[in-house]
Amino acid sequence: MPWWTPSNEVQVMAHAVDQYGERWRSSVTFITTPDGHLNLGRQAPLSGSYRGIDPGGLLCSLRPRPDLSPAYFEPSPGGYDVTVSVTLGGALLSQTSTHRLMCSPDLHKASVRERELVGTLFRPPSAQTLRRACIRLGGSEGGLYDTEGAHLASEGFMVFSLAYFGVPDTELPNQLINIPLEYFQRALAFLQAQPEVAGRRVGITGASKGGEAALLIVATFPDAIGAVAAFSPSGLIFEGIDRTGTFPAGQAMSSWSLDDQPLPYLAYRTDWDALFAEPGPFSMTPAHWEAVAAASPQEVAAATIPVERIDGAVLLVSGEQDQAWQATALSRRVEERRKQANLPAQHLWHPRDGHALSLPGLPTYTSVPWTAMGRDDDANARLQFEGWQARLETLSAAWY
Repeated sequence: MPWWTPSNEVQVMAHAVDQYGERWRSSVTFITTPDGHLNLGRQAPLSGSYRGIDPGGLLCSLRPRPDLSPAYFEPSPGGYDVTVSVTLGGALLSQTSTHRLMCSPDLHKASVRERELVGTLFRPPSAQTLRRACIRLGGSEGGLYDTEGAHLASEGFMVFSLAYFGVPDTELPNQLINIPLEYFQRALAFLQAQPEVAGRRVGITGASKGGEAALLIVATFPDAIGAVAAFSPSGLIFEGIDRTGTFPAGQAMSSWSLDDQPLPYLAYRTDWDALFAEPGPFSMTPAHWEAVAAASPQEVAAATIPVERIDGAVLLVSGEQDQAWQATALSRRVEERRKQANLPAQHLWHPRDGHALSLPGLPTYTSVPWTAMGRDDDANARLQFEGWQARLETLSAAWY
């Protein structure tokens, strides 16, 4: 785009407002070309909110006011407005606004409250060819979060966005403790019973504790699932989480159960009172490695997810600076176990990425007071995009 200011420093700024009314901003400095042009898809900024050539850098590097915590960008369901302005020496050269949709406006959305299931079923627009079908799981935050499900459905997938704990006024448990795997089995049967699926195998995707769940579910019910995409996951089963008190509270219990029996797990050995007495945010990674180190080899083996049972495509996406539980090392356990069984697994990872890998084009910045996420924002933005593309390809392999 021409600015008629050849070889000058210009400031490019963006701002957007999330659904809570918080304003997020980014700003970078560029040098225009000798003929007075600026192309964010071909030029790297001199300085500012992001580094390197990234046409989506202004969006991914949006940040809130420094004192906002917790802070993560949650757009309104109908999308959000972005305003971009260009200034030279403080003088406004140009400004424009656009509305970014979070999903196709023609999606078919239905609340599911049957067979004791709690979720939302998304279908792509009627005119769009069905790409595949999958279940989407959230993490240890609990509840029902549909944004990612709607995003996947906009790409042509039928998506069952499934809650498994922490939804008020439902029969779901309040805490992530002894969640029965039979619940997910019912969800798989529900999705497979949809006329468009007609009994074929489906995909499953989840992040963080939902990534642990996704790997465990497909290893338990391989006949129903043909592909898994796990983001910031674990190949080990860790202790359940009771959020009514400290983390965790009370007697140690498993996260999952099968046939009314808790599955083996690695118990936390951390002194949580001592940890939380220090100024936050707190890295949770040491607590997970203490749990692994304190367990016997037999206990670790029993808590290891048998990923060699997975009959289909496996995608793992992780960051080595993960401060929640170091998902890269935990994902490598999955890779190694698959390798020992002469089975493939695709693992996308980056040494500077953290735990929170959101949707492409959304701000990478995340801040919560109870734990550090760990990340290099520029690296996270690139892995978000690459991981999203790989997720679409992986889930598309569910039917074959």
